[in-house]
Amino acid sequence: MKVIIAGAGEVGWYIAERVTRDGNDVTIIDSDPDKVRLVETNLDVHVVYGSAASTEVLTRVGIQQADLFVAVTGHDETNLVCASVARKLGAARAMARVDEVVYRKAPKISYRQHFGIDELVSPEMLAALELASFVRNPSSLAVEHFARGELEMQQVKADAGARLLNIPLLELELPEGVRIASICRGENLIIPQGADHVEPDDLITIVGKTEQVVQARAGFEAEAPRTQKVVIMGGGHTTLSLARRLRSREFRLTIIERCAERCKHLAAVLPNATILHGDGTNLAFLKEERIDNAHAFISTTANDEANIMSAIQAKNLGAKKVLVLIHRPDYADLMEKIGIDRAISPRAVMAREILAVLRKGKVSTLARLEGGQAEILELTVEGKNCVGKTLRQLELPGQTLVLTLQRGRDVILPRADTLFQHGDTVLVICRSELHKKVVRIIVGGL
Repeated sequence: MKVIIAGAGEVGWYIAERVTRDGNDVTIIDSDPDKVRLVETNLDVHVVYGSAASTEVLTRVGIQQADLFVAVTGHDETNLVCASVARKLGAARAMARVDEVVYRKAPKISYRQHFGIDELVSPEMLAALELASFVRNPSSLAVEHFARGELEMQQVKADAGARLLNIPLLELELPEGVRIASICRGENLIIPQGADHVEPDDLITIVGKTEQVVQARAGFEAEAPRTQKVVIMGGGHTTLSLARRLRSREFRLTIIERCAERCKHLAAVLPNATILHGDGTNLAFLKEERIDNAHAFISTTANDEANIMSAIQAKNLGAKKVLVLIHRPDYADLMEKIGIDRAISPRAVMAREILAVLRKGKVSTLARLEGGQAEILELTVEGKNCVGKTLRQLELPGQTLVLTLQRGRDVILPRADTLFQHGDTVLVICRSELHKKVVRIIVGGL
């Protein structure tokens, strides 16, 4: 694949290194001569000095032949412009790094559509997804995020005495936007239909929007989950994304931030969180705030050493789980050896996202369940047996369930009369032996 990266900073450097290692042809564009020289000396990539928003520069590096253009400079506005111009000039796909939430989730305008960009992604947001997933369900047998964190899959064991047992799924009062994707009963895996039900000790897979999945899971647990105290050190973009994903009643959030002005902003946008003005690396401060009874302590500042130090102190004080944001990926492998439960690198997460885009075709297996008995597939609608037809009209085999449909940025839970359009992305769960048949219907070929 031919990949062009705008920005030779830390994120661009790490992405280039990983994408090159995967055998792709990589070009980096940057307007800082010092960064250009550094990349030329250390990485086996093409390097061009200039502005990635310049049509002359983009044409010179062969943007028309690019399979993917990625803008990851330190400025959101620059990234939006660069990716938009690259897409207009012929790049097959364009992605832009945008850290400000207003660009990713503006209520009245889609910046992605306005600029003609395929994906708007944020390393901090992707890191927050992983952190939130670990905090919410650290012992889950499978937790996967789909559709840029809009959807989540969780597996939960049904407790005897839970209120949603032994009721046909068709009659279950589940939150809107939730599907029971599979039921594992002993050695038997079931792709459920409306008449199926959940029994005690069944392992069920729930798919849907994150908040609704949490609500649905409670219906299969005998006791209401206890409120868990989560302490986050740092008040940047990652903390905001993380806090928004932990807003359910089962979490009591406390955020520690050094900057008084930032504390005021956090208090305004996160009214249900406790905001503390202080130093999270100070042992006396942590003791005073009773970190010993925290379910999770998470360090998310821009300083790796401060994150590590505060997490180790929190662990020694008695915090059950400690997680850190690590900006140097080479540190991550050392974390478990010093007692830290999980280290997440925004650069590594972003690089993994880019590689997933490059490797993704019209058919992708996102998850395998119960030793490979079933698969969750991400498929692009192209087959003549699917385009222009409703879900009711699809001749899908039994033990197959269409979970969600993504059209642009909209995520839809399809009903019997939902019409499939060319280019839609669908998530389907099916028995593994039905893989080819399902692909043939939805994608075509084979």
